[in-house]
Amino acid sequence: MTDEAGGADKAGRMIMRGAQATAMGFAIRFAARLLFLFVAGRLYGVRLFGAYVLATAMVELAVGAAGLSTKKTLFPLLDMHEGDGDRARAHVVLDAALLVAFASLVLVAAFVLTALLLPDSLLPREAGTAFLVLAPTIAGQALLDLFLAAARWKQKVRYEVIGRSLVEPYALAAGAIAAFTLGLGSYGLLVGYWCGTLAALLYAIRGAALSFGGFGLAQYRPSGASFRWLAKAAGANTANDLLSALYMRLDLYLVGIMLGPGPTGIYGMARQVTTPIRQVRQSFDGLLIPAVAKTIGVRGAGGTGEALASATRLILVIQLPILIALFAIGARLMEWLGHGFAAGYWPLVILAAAELLQSALGIGDLIFVYLRPRIGLYLTMVSIAVGIGAALLLIPRLGITGAALALFVAYGLRTILRSLVLRTRFQLAMPQEHVAGPFAAAALAAGAVWLIPNDLLAAAAGLALYSAILLTWLKASGQSLSLTGFVAEGGGTLDKAAPPDASQPLEELG
Repeated sequence: MTDEAGGADKAGRMIMRGAQATAMGFAIRFAARLLFLFVAGRLYGVRLFGAYVLATAMVELAVGAAGLSTKKTLFPLLDMHEGDGDRARAHVVLDAALLVAFASLVLVAAFVLTALLLPDSLLPREAGTAFLVLAPTIAGQALLDLFLAAARWKQKVRYEVIGRSLVEPYALAAGAIAAFTLGLGSYGLLVGYWCGTLAALLYAIRGAALSFGGFGLAQYRPSGASFRWLAKAAGANTANDLLSALYMRLDLYLVGIMLGPGPTGIYGMARQVTTPIRQVRQSFDGLLIPAVAKTIGVRGAGGTGEALASATRLILVIQLPILIALFAIGARLMEWLGHGFAAGYWPLVILAAAELLQSALGIGDLIFVYLRPRIGLYLTMVSIAVGIGAALLLIPRLGITGAALALFVAYGLRTILRSLVLRTRFQLAMPQEHVAGPFAAAALAAGAVWLIPNDLLAAAAGLALYSAILLTWLKASGQSLSLTGFVAEGGGTLDKAAPPDASQPLEELG
């Protein structure tokens, strides 16, 4: 085995180990999310949950701007102070926190004023009230991202895993249960969100303080240079983050405006249940992103086809069984979550397929991030426009199923355009045989699920058939599920991975 091949194997194994560790955190987090969804659906019903979903979607959109992308731009600023000691770097974190807090307060005021002025036709009354209660948590969530990023720069990933996977979701569920028990009625879910945000923020601040050996508050003096650097670096990244946040939630807003809180609650529940599909991809990103960046730097965009295709293949192989299981038992699961949610079965299946397209086949977007950020921005804008057009056409006719179809159309178009741009602009063609087997196995398994009337038996048979066909294909084609084609750090081994957001290109950092 050559040194390059050996290094590539080690890079693949490193990515896998990082993915396994992160996936454990996601699994724990989803268990907590499922508990919360059960509480929200059973205790509060579709209308209150719909108002909560719309309000939190607005909060998350605002956080995309309020954070000023410091969870990305903080890393190079801390690197500039590498020789100044932990105390000086801790003060850089405090500078960023002050800037984020100020930006958050300005945005809170702007969003609250907008919510007060919007008519009920654009912002349903229940959702508007819920957002006014949750608006201050914009600052809490933005600061939470910042302090977790600071701890991650010190390679203390456990604070993010525990904070996001345990502290926040379980505090949210506990707060919602306590509020219901105390008779707070329509405010119960909002109380839970406040509890989750504050608990996670306090934990993140403590984690960052321990990571840097304390913040040295007595010696701290705000730095105008840090403020200017972060403000300058925020421009392009914040616009990109804000547009991406809108892209990921636009369907929810349109459902809320066109159909109201009740259908939004059902649709929002379906979206929440599809979360594990996205999290499979996210579990790889921590080490996949810097590995792709290294491979691009050594081989160029055209030389990354094998690496991107092998990663897509592995992620698909893990995601497709989730889609098969939801196809089989999705109706039972939605019904279990509360009265009225079973109507979200077909939106659930369509949304799961859309998430799979965007997450697994979207790895090619990393080429745009590192080489041509504006191309990715243009593709997002086109997808948003198509998604809006499809939603306006389909939602009045098909309701929440139409909203799910509109999202699928937008993601599908982006998949096609991404492939065309990568092939023509970057001479990158990912080997199609890497994904043909998983898709074929899933299609045949879905057919078996459709023919078997008992949902639990259908799920078991579908997953067994998927596994058998996949293993047969791997053996016949000579392929494996290994990650191949990556260039390791230093050309040989991947000894130390950069934090997930630390590898952004200088062009994107402003």
